[in-house]
Amino acid sequence: MGIEKLKIHLIFFALVILQLSMFSGINVASAASDEQNIEALIENFNEQDVDVKADSVKALVEAGKPAVGPLIQALDSKDLEIRENAAITLGKIKDERAIDPLIKLLTDEEWEVESAATNALVEIGEPAAEPLIKILQDENEDVFLQMKVIAVLAGIKDERAIQPMIQALKEEPELDADLGYNLGLMGESAVEPLIQALNDEDSRVRVRAAEALGRLGDKRAIDPLTDALNDKDETVRTFAKIGLKSIEAQKKNTFIATYGREREFYIEDQRREWLSKLDTVYKLSGNSMEPYTYPQGPVISYGWSIENRIGVGILEGSEVNNSTLDDIYNIFDQAGKEIGVADVPVIFSYAEFGHDDLGVEQETAEKTAEKTEENEKINELMGSEEINGTKKANETEESAEDLQLPVSIPGLGVMFVFSALVISALIVNRR
Repeated sequence: MGIEKLKIHLIFFALVILQLSMFSGINVASAASDEQNIEALIENFNEQDVDVKADSVKALVEAGKPAVGPLIQALDSKDLEIRENAAITLGKIKDERAIDPLIKLLTDEEWEVESAATNALVEIGEPAAEPLIKILQDENEDVFLQMKVIAVLAGIKDERAIQPMIQALKEEPELDADLGYNLGLMGESAVEPLIQALNDEDSRVRVRAAEALGRLGDKRAIDPLTDALNDKDETVRTFAKIGLKSIEAQKKNTFIATYGREREFYIEDQRREWLSKLDTVYKLSGNSMEPYTYPQGPVISYGWSIENRIGVGILEGSEVNNSTLDDIYNIFDQAGKEIGVADVPVIFSYAEFGHDDLGVEQETAEKTAEKTEENEKINELMGSEEINGTKKANETEESAEDLQLPVSIPGLGVMFVFSALVISALIVNRR
């Protein structure tokens, strides 16, 4: 009997091992299948159909950590669309393993990939701040990479980056334009350190502190900027004046009304496709908008922006009623329907002819301010003439198309000028 029981136990044990082996084989096969699915989804990143790309990104984000390794490898792909969408996906997964590989892409030769890496690091957030700060503080690091790092830090808005950014103002003259702009995006925690920087012995630091405080728009900066109007350095005084005007402008409620339906996008290809449609709507509406544009009407600016909508600037002080706004909106709505776009999103706001954010005057719809020596100096410091709103208002339709900017109407508000410049590259032809 003992031998028979032993045989039975041995047979049972063998069956258990066989079953475990079978289940193990299923698991291995399943894992292999998952790995193949991940690779297939990554390959979809360069499909022509934008929705296929977006769905693949969503599926990989849902897969989470198992997808991180293959996605990091995909960052080395020769295909720019695979690199771009791999970076986008890693940003949405927010795995810290992706930080260093994404930092390397900040100097990618393709702007789409560089932009995707920037946005991905911003999405990952605080865990990325420390390695980025180290790059900013490394005097032997590539300056171009440091410029990209500054933009990412401004997006993350981590308090730990504020003092290193201010210190870099003193040590890296090549970075001061980028630092001046991006310190103005760092939020409330940057206000007090920047107020202190207004007293720095280096005039360059004081200039950038004044610029940044103006962008931040915090009322705590009003008295310090007022004091800076008496600074011994002329450029500091000029930027203090600009900063005070900027703070005052931000207090105004310029909003009038919104129409249509706002759009949100999961990947940049969807946004680019949409902005291309908005550009077509803008161009189709040109003739119909003439009766409403200055001096015949109250509209002094209109165009599409990175807010994914059409913006219309109404001359401040003009009396506009709902009927007029409805009529103007119908122009864009009808243009949208011509290309199959319903409920085009449009925002109406009050705008000024008199001054842009650098105090450059525009006397009429036909005349643009001539740049003074002072303005040229400011433009050089700011790093871009176009962003300063000093582009000629009488540019031809052909030159506007070359730039892919809606500039047929002078007096374009600061928001639209900057937005259009930032986004101008986004509607280039994709291969």
